[in-house]
Amino acid sequence: MPRFGKRLTTALISGLVLASIGLVRPDTTGPTYTGVSRPSQVRELAFAVRGKISDVLVEPGDRVEPGTELIRLDSAVQQAMLDLAKVQAADDTRLQLAQIGLDFQQKELEIVEQARADGGANEQDVRQARFNVDRARVELKAAEIEGEQRRLTVDREQARLDQMRILSPIAGDVIKVSRHAGETVDELTSVVTIVQIDPLQIDVSVPVPVSRHIAVGDPASVQWQDIETGSPAEGKVIFVSSAGEASVREVLIRIEVPNPELLPSGMHARISFQSEEDTGIQPD
Repeated sequence: MPRFGKRLTTALISGLVLASIGLVRPDTTGPTYTGVSRPSQVRELAFAVRGKISDVLVEPGDRVEPGTELIRLDSAVQQAMLDLAKVQAADDTRLQLAQIGLDFQQKELEIVEQARADGGANEQDVRQARFNVDRARVELKAAEIEGEQRRLTVDREQARLDQMRILSPIAGDVIKVSRHAGETVDELTSVVTIVQIDPLQIDVSVPVPVSRHIAVGDPASVQWQDIETGSPAEGKVIFVSSAGEASVREVLIRIEVPNPELLPSGMHARISFQSEEDTGIQPD
């Protein structure tokens, strides 16, 4: 036998022996599916009222936390309305006057009733005194209701003032500011866009039989294709669609992947699921 043939035979025999004792393992990589990452949240933020922008407090690239003020409208007029409402709510003179009136009429009723007992007043006088007391009670109740209405007016004016500011509802990154100070903006017109990329989300389609072995909460291995990351990232299944795509016989699976390094969205990835190792089904 030629020397080269002997070497090849020896190598094959050695490989078989090593595999038989567990030193060489066969490739057990399961089927994988491709997907593209996207932000877990995208918020197009707008004002609920029309107005003129007074301050833009962020710019694209800024990192924001929940509650961070992003942009505000000119609120001078609305602030004055709120201040006026607070002064009116703090004014309890009508309530005091109504209470004084009730106390007076109740005292008058006592005097009239005593006078009738002594023969100095008649039944008509008593009925009039009681009527005055009842009317005073109604006036006191009306004053109390008016005071509550004024307090509610303060809440309303404060809510209107709050509508003139946009606060970030999430932790994320500002990627777009479409209006600037001095510009007038209509309600429901997007002015700031924020995305959250930690975690990222990836949608993949898997064959229907494979989807039957995947459940929400299952782990998913994510290998990024656009960058070198060493070991795969560990994600988890957060959604399994109940509506399959009949034309391709596939089901949508959504994976969430922690992204503490703040890798950009839009990266391609290959995903595998541990739960499908025994299905014997290969992706197309």
